[in-house]
Amino acid sequence: GRRGCFRKRGKPVQTTPASSFGQSLDDSTKLAPEGVPEMLEQLRKLLLYGQGFQREGIFRVSPATSALKASRTLAEADQVSNITDLESAAQLIKVWFRELPTSILLGCVPAVVDGELTTGAECAAALQQLPEVNRRTIYWLLELIADICKYETENRMTAQSMVIVFAPNLISPPEALDPMSALEVNKRVVQFMELLFTHYNETDGPATRIGASPSMVKAGRA
Repeated sequence: GRRGCFRKRGKPVQTTPASSFGQSLDDSTKLAPEGVPEMLEQLRKLLLYGQGFQREGIFRVSPATSALKASRTLAEADQVSNITDLESAAQLIKVWFRELPTSILLGCVPAVVDGELTTGAECAAALQQLPEVNRRTIYWLLELIADICKYETENRMTAQSMVIVFAPNLISPPEALDPMSALEVNKRVVQFMELLFTHYNETDGPATRIGASPSMVKAGRA
């Protein structure tokens, strides 16, 4: 019943360079050699080389508003390497997904929102209908989650906690949706990402380097 509400989001008022935020993924998108938007890969490397992966609560702890604003200004000026606040760098990755004019999941959104995908294999199969850059970007996110979880003893971030903090940025319920329905939508996005990550970890991902949390493994095999 909620399918029609999730096709598009309102476009941002401000326009920014094609390598930045709030832009559609298309032929004008500036890609890194990995085949994902350059902005995301630059922010990931900043976190990696700055030892942000080990920082407690990374991606969960919110940066100071002033630090985030300054970091975003640098990112939009193509100066990601000058960002010094690692919590802001992590937040900007979430912002990038949240401000896409349409969800990164595109045609998968109705099935996710309606809870039609109940196994990891079904979730992975659904991604095959997406454009290559969208699919690569989702798998980039799964690998980021896996990389963060390698440092769980230091950063206190499990795969499940990473999925929970990213889910609201992947599909945004319409403002007109009542709070209880919006909460249910978010729960279904979390379920989808948990199933997808568990499947990725067991088939394509670094299963020898990281194990999904017991609850997620259980969900993936349900």
